[in-house]
Amino acid sequence: MATSPLAQRWAAVLIESAYSPMSRRKLTQHLEEHAVRLRAGQDAHAVGQWLVRKRFTGPDSLRRTLEVLSGEFPAEVLGGLASGYVRATRDQLFTEQEKVKNSLLKTVEDAQRDLHDSEARFAQVFATTAVGIAIFDLQGSVVEANEALAGILGHEEMPKELFADADAVALASACARMIASSVDTDRREWELTRNNGDSVWANVVLSVLRGSDGLPKFHVALIEDVTEQRMLQEWLRHQSLTDLLTGLPNRASFTDKLESALATGEPHTLGYLDVDSLTIVNDGLGYVAGDAVLVEVARRLRLVLPDAVVARVGGDEFVVLIRGTPDVAALAAMIDDELSEPVYLEGAGVAVSTSIGFVHAQGPGTDPTAVLRRAHSTLRRAEKGGKRQWAIYDHEADLADRERLARIAAMPGAFENGEISVEYSPVSWVSGSTAFLEASLRWGASRHDAVVAYADALGLAARVGQMVLTDACSRGEPVLVRLSRDQSRHPDLATHVRTTLRAADFPASSLFLALDVRSMPDGEENLEVLHDMGVHVLLHEFGGGFGGLSTVDRSPVWGVRLARPPSERLARQGMALMVPLLRSAGVHVIGGPGDPDELTALGVDLVVS
Repeated sequence: MATSPLAQRWAAVLIESAYSPMSRRKLTQHLEEHAVRLRAGQDAHAVGQWLVRKRFTGPDSLRRTLEVLSGEFPAEVLGGLASGYVRATRDQLFTEQEKVKNSLLKTVEDAQRDLHDSEARFAQVFATTAVGIAIFDLQGSVVEANEALAGILGHEEMPKELFADADAVALASACARMIASSVDTDRREWELTRNNGDSVWANVVLSVLRGSDGLPKFHVALIEDVTEQRMLQEWLRHQSLTDLLTGLPNRASFTDKLESALATGEPHTLGYLDVDSLTIVNDGLGYVAGDAVLVEVARRLRLVLPDAVVARVGGDEFVVLIRGTPDVAALAAMIDDELSEPVYLEGAGVAVSTSIGFVHAQGPGTDPTAVLRRAHSTLRRAEKGGKRQWAIYDHEADLADRERLARIAAMPGAFENGEISVEYSPVSWVSGSTAFLEASLRWGASRHDAVVAYADALGLAARVGQMVLTDACSRGEPVLVRLSRDQSRHPDLATHVRTTLRAADFPASSLFLALDVRSMPDGEENLEVLHDMGVHVLLHEFGGGFGGLSTVDRSPVWGVRLARPPSERLARQGMALMVPLLRSAGVHVIGGPGDPDELTALGVDLVVS
């Protein structure tokens, strides 16, 4: 079985850091399997426990494992592995401690029967274990301690006073409480003071040693240094709350800070920023340059807003939390001025702008995730106006957006459950005879234009278009189908149409396919291929712009379906002048639905009922 370079590097550091009877080949195979599980996000705890079971517990085993894996897996996976490792180590320690305790107790109880042998066994355990051991009398004074404990506390030789004064008092008090409460074992993580004044974190197990008469005789403390594991856990916690690129708080950390700020009851202003045109920098100068821009944006935001909480919550998205309700227009201008100063990367002076959505919030009980969503929604509304824009939260606009987006989100289920149907309306010549039917979609109260717009927004354009084509061609009558923007420029449109025509045995000449004029010129190749297949090709949403007229002039268009007539006088006059121009070019003009007399006066050839 071939193994990846990652598994081989991992095996190498484990073999260097600890001894295990397992062969390198077998170890590498095991690590390859574990890497697959970690990539799948599975059993990170179990992988850490496996390392302990297989005795890869050298001083550097965990640290070097994380160094090898840090470039391949996210912090939460590494944290899970480290947590499983630490937990298994702790359980192993507790098992060893329990064995030591039982051994010590048996040694004391057997002293009268076999004093020499029991003292030898006790001395062996006492001297060779890596766990620090201290024996206390019932008053809490140290009777005896081993060299391992002296080393943990930073002493080169066994001192007269082993523990710092405060620690000695605390341990004596804990022993007294155990006697008073008849508790035989107490386990806790304790911060002890080393000889040089530094702190050492230790797992401490205090136990009562009873004599053969059942009465307490001594206390024993089993102490293991877990400072490195604690530091590692703190580092992983910090990493899980920090954006690794910019050093700013990440989304999880910022949400906690936002919740704390709202809990004060004071007013705050949240700005949600999107860095404009970062993809231009990434694609033009490379991702290293793009990362450098993000780092610079983070630095400048902290510089211009020293009292604000600044965080990075997405690829090119930042948030700023400001106490109070500042003038957001002035705030947006200040941020824009700061970011407009170019930073030079690879000889190019790169400057970016931001679009910002602002929302004011205050009061305990306010959901921080709801505030973030409102700010993000406001940002998206601002971005509709272009780059370097800002907007402030509007409840009515947000409500309308949420209703629309909720409906779009529900579309796959509606499509699957048959809630979207196809309806047909006659398209007649102005003389009154029916030319063909027009197929249109309906979903509850949503009509064709809205339904296809929803499909485009959700990436369902091809599926919805295929549904309409299949239904329309199955009727066996000439039919007009209007396609959305995305459907009109879909690279496989001609293939889908050809397949549908064959499956329904429907003549291409009976299919009138209207492409959205707003998809041109991207859709012109589809237009020409469909015409070559014998399909009557039209343009719909035609308003008479230069682009649309140019497409009509250079492409084999059978007809155009006019956009909804405008209400302004000059616009209506322009459309009235355009219709004869189109007809003189040999193009059929379709209008409606609307007033038949008005459409006839306009000069159209066909009318949609």
